[in-house]
Amino acid sequence: MSVSDAAAIRQSRYENSTEARRKIKDGLDDDQVIISDDGQVGNPKSYPDMGCELPDYQSKNGQIFAVAKNGTEVPVGIKGVNWFGMETGLAIPFGLWENMDNGTSVYEVAAFLARNNFNSVRLPVCIKNILKNTPPEKTLINLNTNRAVNITSYMSTLKSIVEALGYRHITVMISLHTLDTKKSGGAWYSDELGVTEDQFLEAVDILTKNLCTSKYWNILGLDLKNEPHECSWGGKDPDWQKGASLIGNRMLEGCPNWMAFVEGIASSGTITLGSRTNTYFDWWGGGLTKAGDNPVELNTEHKVVWAPHYYNTGVYPAWYLYASTGGVTAAGAFESYVELGDDDLRYNVEKTMDKMFGYLAGSSDYAMVMGEFAGLYSKDAHPMKTTKRTTDFTIEVMLKAGYAGGYMWSLNPESAYQYNPADTYGTFTEGLLEDDWLTPNKVFMEGMAAMEQIKDLKRFPCFPQEVSSSSSSE
Repeated sequence: MSVSDAAAIRQSRYENSTEARRKIKDGLDDDQVIISDDGQVGNPKSYPDMGCELPDYQSKNGQIFAVAKNGTEVPVGIKGVNWFGMETGLAIPFGLWENMDNGTSVYEVAAFLARNNFNSVRLPVCIKNILKNTPPEKTLINLNTNRAVNITSYMSTLKSIVEALGYRHITVMISLHTLDTKKSGGAWYSDELGVTEDQFLEAVDILTKNLCTSKYWNILGLDLKNEPHECSWGGKDPDWQKGASLIGNRMLEGCPNWMAFVEGIASSGTITLGSRTNTYFDWWGGGLTKAGDNPVELNTEHKVVWAPHYYNTGVYPAWYLYASTGGVTAAGAFESYVELGDDDLRYNVEKTMDKMFGYLAGSSDYAMVMGEFAGLYSKDAHPMKTTKRTTDFTIEVMLKAGYAGGYMWSLNPESAYQYNPADTYGTFTEGLLEDDWLTPNKVFMEGMAAMEQIKDLKRFPCFPQEVSSSSSSE
């Protein structure tokens, strides 16, 4: 063996071991490894041009369709995950700070998701960050192992993340999540937070202008506002029926290919479950009881996706998730509780989901995709695992009712919850990845595998651009 051959072998071993250190340890092989011209493995300088056209994404017949320019239609179910961080003052998805102890890279996150059949990411963003084009906090990303990520600005960072996911045929749904980096806002404008309706619409314009091209073929659309809990539906201002129609049409003016993901508000109602009749409160983002009679009105058909939220007892121990409860502490925990058996808990989850939003899955042509669900899971401290079971039954309802999929909350191990179990208030964290961002949460992963029964779950298709196409590839 020549000296040069030996050196090449040593270099190859080094690069492979370096990549292995930041790989998320799910025990699965990657069949799309990128080896750069300088020998680095899994750390591209840039991603190859996919050559995909930007599909017309449509919501009809209760499903999501990718529609090509030649008329080809491909239905795709969604096994999705939320990955947060860009909506904060740090302005970047968390976990990309690879060092000797923890953290990984966007390449490895995308590879991990693809290996485990996640085909879409909901990416929360902040309106003020968009308007200011705020660059991310540099200390939260290792640029040596994220060479393809351009952190010059907020938009360049977002583009880089979308490209990295697109290489794996993973789509992105951008959630217009927060108005301000410190406070979300309960509507699409706020005097308190200093964001006007016009500024919100300007942020939508910035996104469509920058991202509605074939280079970012994998963007499904926008979640028009996360958890508009201060809004009415068809009532007094701020009226989310009007707001969603306004924002959705503004998005379609700039990008007719995208879809409008519409959450509910946070209202209340009365429900009878067995022998109990009581008041229930929507999970924030889950209140779509009036949407059937007062729909969102967009100027283009097949563009609305219902995207409600439904959580478990880690977020709040709702009475209908228990057989009985005692008094309530100052922190909102129950002084005592009795858990339900599987059949009763499953029934209550299904009936409350149907009451809040699920009825639309059978009465509306639009697809139903859970924008957020799950939460605390493997760390559930209930003796009968009520928190975990609530999420399991949520997925069962999604499958039974023919939902087009959902985005679990969340990839991030920093995801925080307040109740565990129902009589204990505190801070409890859990995500699909463990705290080191390198170890999958085995129990949570197994629970989310149930989503692989979603109809037409597959990789999103890349429709090759026609040579004569005049579509932009910017």
